[in-house]
This record gives sequence, structure tokens and C-alpha cells, in this order.
Amino acid sequence: MALPLDYRWVLVGRMAMRNRANAPHFAPRFEVGDVISALRDRLGRQASHRPYANNSRLMWCSDVIENADYYVVMLQVGDKNVSGVSYVDFQTLNTRDIDKADEEGSHFSSHVLIGRTPDQQGRYPVLIEKVPGVHLASVKDHLGWACREPRYAKEVEDGEGNVRAFNPVFEIDGYQSKTIREALRTGTLQDVQFISHEENHEDGLDEDPLVQDVVHQAHWQIKRRVTEDQARTVFGRIGGFIRDFRGGVDTTQVFVRIKAENGQIRATEVSPVGDEILEQAFVQNEVVRNFDRPLTQRYNEFRNDMIQKMSDLARNLGG
Repeated sequence: MALPLDYRWVLVGRMAMRNRANAPHFAPRFEVGDVISALRDRLGRQASHRPYANNSRLMWCSDVIENADYYVVMLQVGDKNVSGVSYVDFQTLNTRDIDKADEEGSHFSSHVLIGRTPDQQGRYPVLIEKVPGVHLASVKDHLGWACREPRYAKEVEDGEGNVRAFNPVFEIDGYQSKTIREALRTGTLQDVQFISHEENHEDGLDEDPLVQDVVHQAHWQIKRRVTEDQARTVFGRIGGFIRDFRGGVDTTQVFVRIKAENGQIRATEVSPVGDEILEQAFVQNEVVRNFDRPLTQRYNEFRNDMIQKMSDLARNLGG
């Protein structure tokens, strides 16, 4: 999958570091500095590469820097389960193919900004430059893996003098932007998609495939400005269809897409319950653009312009 030269999607989220649910009351607290120390230690030990997905994918942190507001992590990801690439010359119409060796994979890079200061709930702002394989769930998994070794555990004594070791658990939730009701006031209702499936595989957001093993689906294209009452009518009719279809068995997902005035299309999964749809919110998924130099698929070093644009985005969102 090729990436555009002039813009990137940025996912906005909040990261929490906590102990496991059954941890005792004396378990230590974890802070963002703990995971940054682990990432830097792994870099120093050349132990940063994490194979996953039956060894068909590889993720690693290649560098970590910091400024007054953020830690900036450069994540690299490789994927062997891809084909070679083909290019067509727009002048001659000739096509050029580039084959891929069996042990090679696509290679993408992503800037990940993690705030240095938590909010009142102890969550840290996170901004992720979205490329194939790098999204909220994959970043969470990688940070959890990075801190899992015993050397990164925090040790405390329990009430009986025994030393107990604890490693952090990570949660990264998407930052909510407008509700569907708010977005419809200035945007265009693009479509509603209903999917009934056997399995729900973890994947990315928005531009990535959301569901595999699909067995039934329906698609309603609207592509027009609608009033709140019209939207309520549309969602009500679709909700009736879904209730009749699934017969009380909840194996369904419903996605709503709205096109904003700036051309950005926002997508979110909703609960298919009439008026409640209007109150459900999108995960923040913004665009940064207008770079002086073309963006590349992978980076050998940090791009200060990308870091600045992502930081500006966070400030505009109040992050």
C-alpha cells in the first residue's frame, strides 16, 4: 500500500498505565517515564524488534526523543504478507513491476507523540501518525510488550515482607470528537453500512478493513445534507431492518460515515438504536498536510515538520 506525499491521518487518543485488575492495594503506580525508559533500554540492548502475527509482521522502536511537552517515538513496522508493487508511467502507459523476496516485507514508519503530563484521570495524550499496521491497538500492544520483561517490573514488599513484582498494563482509547448530531449540522451524511459476521478481528480504524469473515451486509447510500429529523427517520428505518435481520442475536456492526465541510470523511461504529445513534461520537481522526518536502513511506530520522504539525493539532484540540 503506497502512502500519499502530502498528508497523513493522525489518530488522537488517551493512554492509561495501570496494574492488572486483580492487583493488590499496595501495587505501585506507573508513569509514562517508565515505558520511555524501557524503550530506551531496549534500544541500547538491541532488543527492540517484536515479531507478531505468526512472524509475518515486525514492529520496533528505532528512536526516542523528547521536547517540553511530548516524548516522540519513531515506530517502524514491517509486513511480509504483501505483494510486490507495480507502477504505471502516465506518459508512456508502460508498467513497471518490483518483485518482493519471500523474507521481505513492506516497511512503514510512524511518529508517535506521548504527552509528558497526564490529565486529571491520569491519562496521557497520544497522537499517532497512521500508516498500515500502526493504529491505537497495535501501539498499545507494542508498549505492553516493551515493558513485559522482568527487568522492567517494579518491586514492592507485601504486608508479610515478600517481594512482589508488577508490570504495567496499557489502555489507549480514541479521543472523542463531535457527536453524529453535531457533525450533521454542517456535514453530509454519506452512508450507513450494516454487517453481520461470525468473527470480529482486531484491526485499525477508518481507512483499514474493519471486519473479516463477513457473512451478510447491507449498504445505504445517502450522500446529502439531512436535517436532524430526517436523520432520525433514516436511522429508525435501518434499526428496524437490523432488529428483524438478527432476530435477537447480536452479531452485527453498524458504521456511519459523515463528510465534513473540509472534505474529510469521518467514520464510526454505532449501536443500532434509533435516536441514540445521534449521540454517539467519532474517534478523533485528523489530517495534517501542507508539508514543504514530500512525505516518504519510511523515515531514517525524525521529521521536525511532522512533529510540529502533530503538536499544533493537539493544542487546537485542547490536548
